[in-house]
Amino acid sequence: MTRNVAHRAAACNGRLPDRRAGTTLRGMSEAHTLASQLPRAPERLAAEDGTPRFGLYAGSPREAGFARLAGAPGPLERRLIEKKWQYVFLSTPEMMLALAVIDVGYLSSGICAVFDRGSRRLLVDDNPVLPPICSQVAEEPADGMSARLFGPRIRARLQRVAGRVSIQAKWAHADVDLLLDATRAPPPITAIAPVGPPGRFDFTHKTVLLPAEGEVRAGNVRFPVHGQFAGLDYTHGYLARETAWRWAFACGRAGGHLIAFNFSEGFLQGEGENAVWMDGEPHATGPVRFSFEPGEPLGTWRLQGADGRIDLAFQPEGYRAKTVDLKLILSRYLQPFGTFSGRIDGVAIEALAGITEDHTARW
Repeated sequence: MTRNVAHRAAACNGRLPDRRAGTTLRGMSEAHTLASQLPRAPERLAAEDGTPRFGLYAGSPREAGFARLAGAPGPLERRLIEKKWQYVFLSTPEMMLALAVIDVGYLSSGICAVFDRGSRRLLVDDNPVLPPICSQVAEEPADGMSARLFGPRIRARLQRVAGRVSIQAKWAHADVDLLLDATRAPPPITAIAPVGPPGRFDFTHKTVLLPAEGEVRAGNVRFPVHGQFAGLDYTHGYLARETAWRWAFACGRAGGHLIAFNFSEGFLQGEGENAVWMDGEPHATGPVRFSFEPGEPLGTWRLQGADGRIDLAFQPEGYRAKTVDLKLILSRYLQPFGTFSGRIDGVAIEALAGITEDHTARW
């Protein structure tokens, strides 16, 4: 299986084809009226004085590790406040996949969810709590990046080499074998922002529209993946004890456009991480307001930009939800799978597959 995936990817060398092909001049004009193009990511996350270079950028820092930061916490405090995760989302007409490796410092966790869009059922939904030695997430999302999780019935690995991201996981009764091609994706975004009290901040790196090849299996059900698009969310931060966010993510085709977006509310301060990719470079959107009823997991979500350029309705097809309450530690989340429809800066969005999340954590 892995050999076949690599062979198919090798046949697709080079950048993504010109995204203007098949789009109208009007569509391109609409896409270019988004908020100003983002500045390029700095060479290093840390400034000369050792402080984080706060901002929202296009591209990736050459050096994103925390070693050069001034006033680093001691080993014990770092163990308590440092969080890292690598998350992947993929949708096809038949299924949606959410898979993550999570390093909370003093414990490990992860997500493996396979949602069957035809039956509207979760075929796999596992979110274990494991000892800290069970997870490993790289210090930064550069080539050579890896994330691993092991435990009872879990062997998962994400590895990036030469711009290709290999995802191999045997998890519960799921079997994931994917190859993502970051060399053919548009520029990622990098967000570096304060989160809570002084000294707490987050570095996050989102990559979208990665062409994907391979297969996802859940029990006896096989879902081929060929030509669909995946998204990656790498996050590394010294996070606040009480953390909460609402998040929305999608990528795919909308009419003649290749489009993706990443929106959040209630998490990052400053410029945040809200961006839209429309046929190429990412653009900042500013704040996005989320409206939904937490007690109605299949109810419609509404996402609206402050300037009126974003107006989306998200309709869940299904959802996963879990509360882990260990008193000192709490995680409560609702994560629906579904589709977005509406408009982004005048461009019609119709049934674009994606995901939302409402998450509260005490960690």
